[in-house]
Amino acid sequence: MNKIGYFTRNIFESIADTGEKFLDLSGFRGTPVQELMDLCNDLISHKGIVSGIALAREVVTRYKALNDNERLAFFQELTLVIESEISNIKMVAEDFVHHPDEESLQELYKSLRTKYRKLFNRMNMAPNGTEVIVDLRRDLLRLLPEHPELKAIDNELRRIFTTWFNPGFLVLKRIDWNSEASVLEKIIRYETVHNIGSWKDLKQRLVENRRCFAYFHPSLGDEPLIFVEVALTKGIANSVQTILHNEKEEKNRDTAIFYSINNCQRGLKGIPLGNFLIKMVVTEIAKELPSIKYFSSLSPVTGFSDWLKTAINSGEDKLFGEDINTLKLALQPDWYPDPKIRKQVKNPLMKVCANYLVNQKKNGKPVNSVARFHFSNGAELYRINWMGNSSKHGMADSFGLMVNYLYDLRHIEINHERYTGKGELAISRNIKKLLS
Repeated sequence: MNKIGYFTRNIFESIADTGEKFLDLSGFRGTPVQELMDLCNDLISHKGIVSGIALAREVVTRYKALNDNERLAFFQELTLVIESEISNIKMVAEDFVHHPDEESLQELYKSLRTKYRKLFNRMNMAPNGTEVIVDLRRDLLRLLPEHPELKAIDNELRRIFTTWFNPGFLVLKRIDWNSEASVLEKIIRYETVHNIGSWKDLKQRLVENRRCFAYFHPSLGDEPLIFVEVALTKGIANSVQTILHNEKEEKNRDTAIFYSINNCQRGLKGIPLGNFLIKMVVTEIAKELPSIKYFSSLSPVTGFSDWLKTAINSGEDKLFGEDINTLKLALQPDWYPDPKIRKQVKNPLMKVCANYLVNQKKNGKPVNSVARFHFSNGAELYRINWMGNSSKHGMADSFGLMVNYLYDLRHIEINHERYTGKGELAISRNIKKLLS
């Protein structure tokens, strides 16, 4: 944690220590969950600032001490609070419909400031409140698949986090070999797209022709929220192997390749941090290196292999036409060492990948999450690269294919508006040829 972070946290710890003298916790009796709920209700209605900070610290401390079953029970108790407030919101909303004046509008606004929103905002007063609430959502997301009734809590946390983690509150930092060791260790730990096997591997990603940028939040110290790794190359790279293993210094570099983007905090899943990160990094590099004229990702086609297997096995022959028997060759284990099979499946796989990225949609948006991310940022689907990632993981996940999404500074905003407004996808001539 930086000096400012330590200083701020120490101040809040001192205030909490002072406020603790005014707290009387003797009346809280019951199970750990019951005691925590009583403390939460007290925190919601609490008026004092100093004692409120101490109470918030007690709440987050008690939450951290719960086991998995107790955390589930705590979330279920919170949903009962939510349900009890819905009837009141409905009543106030009906009053506004019949009397649409400023007074009833203010009452409606106040009714929407629910108790659990107040709870999370006041928990955030604790010295480590933000960190614990992010971890709390991580716990909640883990429970959601089997307990969909908790969705209302997640919806509220998403709304709160969208405000708390607004780009205006975040700090963009360049990570280099001289960065704090604690930060470098976290970059190694959180890298999941292209694993970093050693400190030597990390150093190779931080040399002169490489860049790494991360977003930090003042309340989370040296914990990165999201980071992007960039390679400075001559031309738009079509293979991650050339980026990860090429130690030669290229001359006349004119392109910045975003080859790895990693979300570090599971509790911030779905919060749009990457959209702003890419645009900020483009701005930083363009300012530092005027010779860089092109900006592109080198992205995985996550889930493409699973989608193709499911589509073929379910008998969707119309999608593949006369290529279906050739495509089935790529479903065989260890097909890629055979040069004859590689030659046969190359064009069919490239065509069906283009179809998957452009035409396979859900709710009007591409089913592929990486494609959605880049299209929403205003990028153009520029090129599909054969054997772009020949690692074992790359072959299993997407038959070795990787994609360049081009960030043309002249067209980013137009592409973004067309995507968000009309669902139009920006695609290059190369992709159109594959689709035809």
